[in-house]
Amino acid sequence: MTIRPADDGRWSLVAEDAPSDVRIWDSVNTVCDLVAETAWERLRSEPELLCLHAAAVNFDGRLVVFPNARRAGKSTLAIALARLGRQLYTDDFLPVRIDASNQTCLGIANGAPPRIRLPVPKDFSDAFHAWVGQDRGPSNRQYKYLLDAQIAPHGETLPLGAMVVLDRQDDPVEPVLAPMAREDALESLISQNFARTRHAGAILKSIDVITRHLPIYRLSYHSGEAAAEYLSGHSDLKSLPATRFAELAQDDRQAPLNQIGQSTPEFAAVRQYVQATNVTETQAGNDSFLADGTGLAIFRLNPVSTAIWRLLEEPTDLDEVVSLLAAAFPDVPADQITTDCEQLMRGLAEARLILPVASKDAAQ
Repeated sequence: MTIRPADDGRWSLVAEDAPSDVRIWDSVNTVCDLVAETAWERLRSEPELLCLHAAAVNFDGRLVVFPNARRAGKSTLAIALARLGRQLYTDDFLPVRIDASNQTCLGIANGAPPRIRLPVPKDFSDAFHAWVGQDRGPSNRQYKYLLDAQIAPHGETLPLGAMVVLDRQDDPVEPVLAPMAREDALESLISQNFARTRHAGAILKSIDVITRHLPIYRLSYHSGEAAAEYLSGHSDLKSLPATRFAELAQDDRQAPLNQIGQSTPEFAAVRQYVQATNVTETQAGNDSFLADGTGLAIFRLNPVSTAIWRLLEEPTDLDEVVSLLAAAFPDVPADQITTDCEQLMRGLAEARLILPVASKDAAQ
């Protein structure tokens, strides 16, 4: 990224991979883009890292990770925890180094001050508003960087200790921390991982191991400040054990970047399909997660979809799948079964998880 002075005290930003896309920002938004570009460069330079779109906070020597979700308030919650004296590792993205030799997953501090969205929520205390107002960090109408918050030095590492998936409520509720189903946690982490240079199978294996060994919680809450006070003293997040990932193995497979963005295979309902080779599969609860052999896609299957996936171990066409499902669910309208089965098989084909066989005669 190249940054140059522009008119009215603003800055011109041009990314190397999009030279015609010139952005004109004030100094704060310029720093926002620079921090984001630094994160991407970290992944380009060290593609073996798993990187989560998440906040992470030090709870007594273990990282509690808050994966991002739309309007979940992860950054504000993390900043509220920092105000209470918790060391902040990141409010936005967390590189994770998988250390197979020591059987640990280590979160890496990015060293960037946290950024709070303005205005500060009205339901936060006067003391919190004053704390933000007195911070010496720069601000604009959208954001303020907090230079006085306690942050971990760049490059410092800590083992992952727990995952807390945020479920922010519009209506006032008391914060509640409860265990979360592993299959839901898997999907949340997969969707928030943005190290897309890594092979999808490597990502799935890493996140599968993490979710099987770490405590996973869902936090329902309304106010980020109240939630921070609740979490800071919560017994489940105290003295988190030093988790050992016994079956953790380094998997440095890379996604074939020249295939990203290419058109996907077209599904033909009249053809037979069979499972692709080199598919990575993980089960969580009653659901299955599949990563295709090319390393580009991860797919979640519910129990019925998993049954169809099993049928596709042998060459199978849409009519055969529909016939078997219709016999298993006689009360479901036939047109609905046909639509659902075609949608699933089309999705599997587009994700390169199933491939067409040459012909029925060739399959035999």
